[in-house]
Formats: sequence, C-alpha cells, structure tokens
Amino acid sequence: MAAVILALAVLAAGCWLCLSPARLAAAGVALLIVHPVPTFALTAVAVLAVTVAGVRLVSRSLREGGWYLVTVQRPAFAVSRAGGVAS
Repeated sequence: MAAVILALAVLAAGCWLCLSPARLAAAGVALLIVHPVPTFALTAVAVLAVTVAGVRLVSRSLREGGWYLVTVQRPAFAVSRAGGVAS
C-alpha cells in the first residue's frame, strides 16, 4: 500500500511539474546539476526513442503508398454581372 501511495505521489508531482514549462525547465536544470550522468542517459534514450518512432513512421508511410502533397481545391466561382464574385 505504501508503494501505491508513493507512486501516486510521484505521479502527482510529475503532473504538477508538467503543467508549467518554467517548473519543468527548472526541474530539468536541477536534475542536470545534481545528477548529470543519468540526465544525459535519459536524454539519449528519449532522443533514440523519438528517432526510432520517426523512422518507423516514415518508412511505414512510404511503404504503404508514399506521401502526397495535400492541396485545397476551391470551387470555381462565377463572375457576377454586377462585378465581383457570385457564390
């Protein structure tokens, strides 16, 4: 039970930190100063995870039919006799 309460307290503290970019940056700087090696290791793991996810997304997208440029096609408007455009 104590482990559940501790986990919920850590989760609540993490959510409170993430609500403000300034608090999150301050926590990151404090962690970097106090424990630089784990911070760099966690950063490297996060960068690797995001890179792998991006490569998988791109390769899957290209394999399934390629990428297409999305354009907006507007209907051709008729020019009114009074001048301007009639919809």
